[in-house]
Amino acid sequence: MSGLFASLAAALAQVPAGQPPLPAKPPIGGPIWTIVVPAALLAVSIWGTWLLYRHFSKEE
Repeated sequence: MSGLFASLAAALAQVPAGQPPLPAKPPIGGPIWTIVVPAALLAVSIWGTWLLYRHFSKEE
């Protein structure tokens, strides 16, 4: 099964002869998007999980 995925990925990654790859740059980058935003998302998700745990762990 993994051979199928490898051959599919290789077929999709090939560029036709005579056409150079497009000079693409990511629209977002820098330390804000690579460090600060993921860290903030992780912190918010941990906080939300903790709040859900507190809410649902109460005994009735």
